[in-house]
Amino acid sequence: MKKLLHYILSALFITAALEGNAQFTELTSNNSFQYGINLNGKVIFVSETGSLWSTDGTSAGTISYVSNVSVDPAGGLTLLAGKIYFPGIDASSGSELWVTDGTEAGTHIVKDIVSGSDGSTPADFYLFNNVIYFFASTAAEGKELWKSDGTDAGTVLVKDINPGAAGSYGAIAYFFAANNILYFTADDGTNANELWKTNGTEAGTVMVKDINPGDKPSNANGFTLLGTQVIFAATDKTNGTELWKTDGTEAGTTLIKDILPGAGPFGSSQPSQFLSFNGKLYFITTDLLNGGESLYVTDGTKSGTKLINSALFYFLFSSAIINNKFYFLAYTNANGAELWSSDGTAAGTALFKDINPGNGGSNPVILLDYFEGITGGTDDVHTILYNGNIFFTADDGTNGTELWVTDGTDAGTKMVKDINPAGSNNILSYWYTNEGLFFGSDDGSNGNEVWKSDGTEAGTILAADVNAGAGSSNPIFLGILNEHLLFNANNGDGDVPDLYSLDDIVGTLPITISDFTAALFGKSVQLKWNTSSEINSSHFEIERSKDGLQFESIGLVNAAGTSTKEAAYQFIDAGALHIQTDKLYYRLKMVDKDGHSASSKIAIINIVPDARSFYMYPNPVKDQLQVVVNSQDQKQTAIRITNQNGKQVYNRQLSNAAGSYQYNINVASLAKGLYFIQLITEKGIQTIKFIKN
Repeated sequence: MKKLLHYILSALFITAALEGNAQFTELTSNNSFQYGINLNGKVIFVSETGSLWSTDGTSAGTISYVSNVSVDPAGGLTLLAGKIYFPGIDASSGSELWVTDGTEAGTHIVKDIVSGSDGSTPADFYLFNNVIYFFASTAAEGKELWKSDGTDAGTVLVKDINPGAAGSYGAIAYFFAANNILYFTADDGTNANELWKTNGTEAGTVMVKDINPGDKPSNANGFTLLGTQVIFAATDKTNGTELWKTDGTEAGTTLIKDILPGAGPFGSSQPSQFLSFNGKLYFITTDLLNGGESLYVTDGTKSGTKLINSALFYFLFSSAIINNKFYFLAYTNANGAELWSSDGTAAGTALFKDINPGNGGSNPVILLDYFEGITGGTDDVHTILYNGNIFFTADDGTNGTELWVTDGTDAGTKMVKDINPAGSNNILSYWYTNEGLFFGSDDGSNGNEVWKSDGTEAGTILAADVNAGAGSSNPIFLGILNEHLLFNANNGDGDVPDLYSLDDIVGTLPITISDFTAALFGKSVQLKWNTSSEINSSHFEIERSKDGLQFESIGLVNAAGTSTKEAAYQFIDAGALHIQTDKLYYRLKMVDKDGHSASSKIAIINIVPDARSFYMYPNPVKDQLQVVVNSQDQKQTAIRITNQNGKQVYNRQLSNAAGSYQYNINVASLAKGLYFIQLITEKGIQTIKFIKN
């Protein structure tokens, strides 16, 4: 359940730290909380029974605030405009779309899609362009694609992809957004389960490509962004399950390479466990006939898809990046399961340390920071570490399974402490902080309790013994509220855990990017981003690319250093429109004072034809839209704005004199959503998309 908790909590609280044997406060008794979301200065929790709770971090302020609805465990939660949307079950409506703002008055059903107690059972929530996409079931359409802007009227069926009661939903939707396209998988009843895309309209919801023609599915999965290319695994009749890519068009959806030629299970390489590293994508293939796995790399081309290494199996999905190498578990007959490292080349991929010499293996498990979130196709989960170190568990053959740490060097790879001299420690729950790792561990005397470690033996201590004596409280860490670490633990008074808060003030890990956008601003590109917290941060390097793969540094912005408050930054790329390209790609390199760095997600700017003579900003826009027109002649010109359904919402005739003009358009009254602004001349129509917030 730990891994599930980690992913659901990715938008949640940040991290914490403690000073030795901390005191703790019980917030509730015998209410096991499964997950929650930080909302408006409180945390909204979902209990094991599906009830909604709110806490401000105090016992008095921890309450079950609504009694007429429970959260359907088959769905999920998503945030939109400061409210939580979820599949809720009540006595009269069954499972339907609900919303809560953390109060009883602000908790209500959004839309009763299916009247009566059966419900539509909404699930697979995915937020895209400020709209929630999900699948819901009705008797007439079956389980189909829906969307909601948070209102009853704005909660509608996007498209009946498979007409009739069967529905188009497979076992999972595999939603994935890239380059302003929302991808998903669906079965239209004719082509089986294939790759689809949507722009939120019925006409714009189409199958991208029938990869596996006929009644057999392609089962596209594992979507990962490499630059602007969406890489994934899919099955066709000729090549089996192999490596594919798409740009959102049928012609641009192609097989990258038939790695293991042939069809059927023994002719399928079954790519999986994708890892982005240094502008390339690393992944694992499987040879069922010979019973082994291989580590591959791709740059999105056939010639650039190459074998790196072969072993019996790999755990690339639980890898971490340190000092321009990635570290992972690999299993060989000679060494068993041990810690390996790779610089991305065949020669630079090898056993890093044989912790348990011989073929027994140490079975290392890297403790990744799932809590920090996965955004925009980047692998932040692999790069956010504690002081440049990886914590992991391993068995050296003498001390059992214990906590280890590595800085990427042989000398810096060591057992932190033999916490349980008489046994082993399999860490099931943990939380990263700026002062170290908090985790549940059993020292053989106090049971499984709250421990902390800064990576040294002296700094690895029992932090809280909730169930005093030999009994175990089995802590499950949930996150931070108001600088206190929250966790579930059982104090021994019953079978159901209690909610606790550690009393010590805590801090956060280094830079946490909360937003990064790029927009045309006059003849320049304006980059904006916010940080929700910073520790030891030095600066941001601004990087630009014409292809989304090769980036160059174009500037530097100094960071706040250390801050627990939100900080806003911006950078103007004044030379953007002088570059001869249709698209520009930007990313941030976040650099700490100790030299460690990580890259942000990629922001994309589409430079429309004649953008140098017609452009607008900002985008997205809230109130005032600035439009610049550089006219080379004196012909009649007009500006028109239409919504995504083609309805005109603004029209203005412009001056027919040559020159440069700037126009201010008040769009505050427009509804939120996607719009198109058009410059209409005798030479044709130029169109730019923009989003109204």
